[in-house]
Amino acid sequence: MRSAYVILITAVGVVACTSRLPSVEDDAMPAVAHAPEAGIIAIAGPVPGTVRVLFARNGGMALVREIRVPSGQRVIGLSVSADGRDFVIETQAMTYSTSMGSWKLEAVGLFGAARLVDASVR
Repeated sequence: MRSAYVILITAVGVVACTSRLPSVEDDAMPAVAHAPEAGIIAIAGPVPGTVRVLFARNGGMALVREIRVPSGQRVIGLSVSADGRDFVIETQAMTYSTSMGSWKLEAVGLFGAARLVDASVR
C-alpha cells in the first residue's frame, strides 16, 4: 500500500514539473502610467494596441481618449509627462509619442528608445 502512495506522489510530481507553465504574456499586468497632479491615467488594457487615457479626480473618472497603435501591436510600456499632456507608448516593435494637443501618433524609434525620454512614474 505504501509503495502505491509513493508511485502516485511521484507521478503527480512528474506531471506537475513537466506541464506547461502559464505564459508571462498571458498573465502580465497591463501597462499603466499616471500624472497625479494632472489627474491623468493611461492604461493599456486587454484590447491589443489600445491605450485608454482617463481623467480621474474627486472620486470620478472619465474617458478622455483611446489611442490606437498601428496594426494592433501589444503595448508593453507607457509613460506620461508630469503635466499629463504628453505620452510615450512602447510596443513590441516600435516606440510612439503623442500629445493631447493634436493626438497625432508619431514614431519615435525602435523598441527601447522611450527609455531615453521616459518622464513617468512606472
